[in-house]
Formats: sequence, structure tokens, C-alpha cells
Amino acid sequence: MRRFIFMLFAAVSLFAMSCEPKDAPEQEVEFQITSDTTVTMAAEGGTFVIAYTISGDDYNNVTAEADDTDIINNINTNQKGYILVSVSANESYSERSAAVRITYGEHSAIIRVNQAARVVNYEVVNIAANQLVGKYYGDNIKEGVGHYWIILTKDGFVDGAAVAGGEYFRLDLLAPMPKDESNVRIPDGEYRFDLSQNYEEFTIVDIGNTDYSWVDDQMEGWALPLADASLSVAGNRFELVAVVESTEYHVVFEGDYSLTTSVITDHVSSLTQDAVIDVSNCSASVASYGDYWDCGCNNWGIEFVCRNGMKNGTYLVIDFLSNSTTDFTGRYVDSGFSAEDETMPDFRPGVFVPGFRVADDADLLLGSLYMVYKDGLCVSQAPLYEGTVTIEANGNGTYTIVIDALDDAPEQNRITLNWTGRFE
Repeated sequence: MRRFIFMLFAAVSLFAMSCEPKDAPEQEVEFQITSDTTVTMAAEGGTFVIAYTISGDDYNNVTAEADDTDIINNINTNQKGYILVSVSANESYSERSAAVRITYGEHSAIIRVNQAARVVNYEVVNIAANQLVGKYYGDNIKEGVGHYWIILTKDGFVDGAAVAGGEYFRLDLLAPMPKDESNVRIPDGEYRFDLSQNYEEFTIVDIGNTDYSWVDDQMEGWALPLADASLSVAGNRFELVAVVESTEYHVVFEGDYSLTTSVITDHVSSLTQDAVIDVSNCSASVASYGDYWDCGCNNWGIEFVCRNGMKNGTYLVIDFLSNSTTDFTGRYVDSGFSAEDETMPDFRPGVFVPGFRVADDADLLLGSLYMVYKDGLCVSQAPLYEGTVTIEANGNGTYTIVIDALDDAPEQNRITLNWTGRFE
């Protein structure tokens, strides 16, 4: 009986083994996007749906991620077979795009989202600009990329000064470095408005000096940011399209222009040779400024200004210190710079204050300075850096001023003046 049971058990086991299925090949999981892979959205934004299918029921492992969360601000994957994507409103005047990556295991798909620009019923204003002024700052923003700043205006400047009612379009431009730094020109090309701050060539960037500005009847200045802008430069022709609130300005300038170079160097002087100061067409004045430098000395200033204004000619400032508040005559030597702070002059009686740059600002200069202007732009500048200034009273209401000074150029240039005349 036992043998029969054993044999029966063996037969059953054999039968069970013979009925086991052979290994079947694994079926590949299917993942498919069934909706459009390119989506167009209106400027107002909204929500769209991505539909997909998966063989099986493994929906929990589907993920979705946007490459720009400012554009795509929410993604919902909680519904099986559907992904809800929310797109923010486009407040800019340019089209924009983003992408959503759908991932399931080793499978992935990209959904492209293109959103229309903001549409505004704006007024178009055409302006024929007749003045372009500007500066070149070298590659102070990004190494190897030239930084140019220009102002376009129609009758906005008189003798280099802004006028009441003047309108100004101020633009910071990035472009290739100039071919000739002695005659800087804005490189030809198409410039686009860029808020990404990648600081690429042929862009208009907003770093605080790009705007639409105007001066009211009380000479108070105002400014509005640009919502969008593009600039075309071809030689001496500039065509600007700038959007400001609900107005689109079309500004065209065509004509000669020049740029001031304001590249920060270790020295202030731009002289390349000795200079004899010509003040024959200047008015002279002297003033006491009290303890301006907060050093316990009286600060005196002598100023020569071209009678044609700052637009053309010489501008000379002699900044010096004395113990007297009534007598400014004497022989003054350069003060040098403080041992405690090498960026500040060594203020004391009997010295003239050398011309120096305030901090690292290429434009803000103080102290004793010699400048020459042409067409409202400073074409030459130098500090009275070392040497002597002698001021004598002649007893007949006239004074004689003799300057024998050096600038701060690496190869120093001599700056001289011998003037006799009256202060106005």
C-alpha cells in the first residue's frame, strides 16, 4: 500500500512538472503621448492637457517637469492618463517658449509650449532725433564685450545741458569691442532687448540707465522703464523701436556723432603730450568754500570756464587749501595722498588738491583738473597731479597764476599756465 501511494505521489509530481509553462519573453511596456506635442498658448495664459497611454496600470511612476517655472507655474499628474499644465500670463511684448518633459522609466517625451506676446492697443509716436551723445566704458560689464551707452533725443541738449520739455531715450548696449578706440563707433547690427542679464553681444540691457526720460517745465527729471526695445545700427543711422507703457516710439537718428571714452584705468589723464593751457577765451572766478574737505582748512577754488560754455573750449579748476578765509595768494604744492587712505589727498594748508577719481567711478572727478570740450563732450582731461601753483596779487586788481605741474599718466606730461587777469 505504501508503495502504491509513493508511486501515485511521484506520478502526480511528474504531471505537475510537465504542466509548468516555459519562460515567456517579457512584453515591452508601451508609453505614448496621444495629444499634440506642440502647444500654442495665448498671452493671457491658462491650462492645457497632455494625454498619454501606458500599457498596464503603472500611472504613479509618470513624472513631468518644466524647464521654465516662470512660464509654466504648475503641473498636475494626479489624473491617470492626463497631465494638467498651467501657463502664466505673458506680460512682455515678445513671444516666449518653454518645454515640459514627461518621463516614465526609460521613456520620455518633450512637449513644446509657445506663448504669444502681450498685445496692447498702443499709440505709435514717430520721433526724428537730431542728437546722439554717449560714452564707451570698455569691457567693464563682461570681459571681451564692449559696453556703450547712448542717448537719442530731439533738441534735448543745449551746450551739453538738458532742456525743459526734453525727451531722452537712454540705452545701455553690449556689442563687440571697438576696432579703433581713438574713434569709438557703435558696431553695426541688430540689437535686441534682453532682461536675462547674460550680457551677450548685440543686446540692449537694463542695468539702471536704460529708460525713457523727460524733463518737465520745472526742470525736474522723470523716467519710465522700457517694456521692450530693438535697435538697428547701420553706420550713422540708428532706428529704435521702444515700448513704454501703452506707447510705441519709433526713433530715427542719422548723422555724425562722437562718444566719450570712460574706461577706468589706473590714471585719470588722457594726455599723450605736454599741454599749455589756453584760457584766452575763458572767464575766471575765485570762491571760498569753507572747510569743504572737513580737514580744518579753508578750501579755495579758482575756476576758468570757456565763454562759449561747456560745449567747447577749456575748463580748469584749481582746488587748494589755506589757513586764511580772506587771502588766497601764495605758492601751493601738490598735497600727495594720505598714508592712511591712498585714495584720498593729504589735506593740509598750503597745498593744492590733485585731481582724482572718486572710488571706482570713471565719471566723478574731484580736485584740480584740466579739461577740453568739443561739441559738448570732454575730449581731453588731466589732473594737476604733481608740481606747483603760484598765485600773486599785482596790486591793481589783477592776479597772476603760474602752473607748473605734471599729470598722472604712466609717462607723465607737463601742464603749464601763465595767466594774468581779473576775476569776474
